[in-house]
Amino acid sequence: MYYLTRLVEFEASHRYWNPAFSDEENRRTFGKCVSPYGHGHNYVLRVTLGGQVEPDTGMVMNIKELDRILKEVSGEFDHTFINFDHPAFQARIPTTENLASFLRDRIEDKLHAQEGGGYVLSRVTLYEEPTLWADVFSGEGRTMASLTKTFGFSAAHRLHSAALSVEENRAVFGKCNNLHGHGHNYELEVTVRGAIDPRTGMIMDLGVLMQTVQDAVIDRFDHKHLNEDTAEFHTLNPTGENIVKVIWDLLKPRLGASLTRVGLWETPKNFFEYYGE
Repeated sequence: MYYLTRLVEFEASHRYWNPAFSDEENRRTFGKCVSPYGHGHNYVLRVTLGGQVEPDTGMVMNIKELDRILKEVSGEFDHTFINFDHPAFQARIPTTENLASFLRDRIEDKLHAQEGGGYVLSRVTLYEEPTLWADVFSGEGRTMASLTKTFGFSAAHRLHSAALSVEENRAVFGKCNNLHGHGHNYELEVTVRGAIDPRTGMIMDLGVLMQTVQDAVIDRFDHKHLNEDTAEFHTLNPTGENIVKVIWDLLKPRLGASLTRVGLWETPKNFFEYYGE
């Protein structure tokens, strides 16, 4: 199986509001997003197809044809106030999850209308902003989605294993074994997954997710020396692999089955992920 991914961008505004809720409940559920004048984003739509390579063209799908479909679909939203200007969202809250689900269905319909294609839609990712995006997959139906939010914290650490000798630690960890440590601006990705609530358009309250990560992780590790200031790494070597596992263990009791992935950028060149397996 080969995979082809194409990106398009569009600019739009939207508002979160459920007319069945009271004003107070809308404000409590959606926060600043309830403004009747809306707010906006530079959306990035990322679409992945899977299939076999056509022997005559050497491609899974003609990239120009895929680009035409994506621009046609995203063009329905470009430079619009989604709630007012798109008929599908006059009674459906245009959250990131709902938008990604709708775009997946529209793209899939247009791909099915193509003749002779040996490809399938695999994944649709919609970035509302660089720090927040939703993923939906083919065959999941309209109700399932994943949501990823990123967070930052700054911390120092020293890579050192009590199981190794001084010489072995230096050989294995090099400069990262410096006695006084070194530091990073860590970028944390937390992914939750679940059914889209038709009342809110969300799989979980984003504010709750953000506060949970703030309380459990950011407040615990930000501007700390992991080896010296935190109980979690007092005896555990704070490698990227160990950090993502510790963060998973801190979040899992609070987020439950909705937590599906923890990712950590230590540097632009080092990225670690843990899925609880």
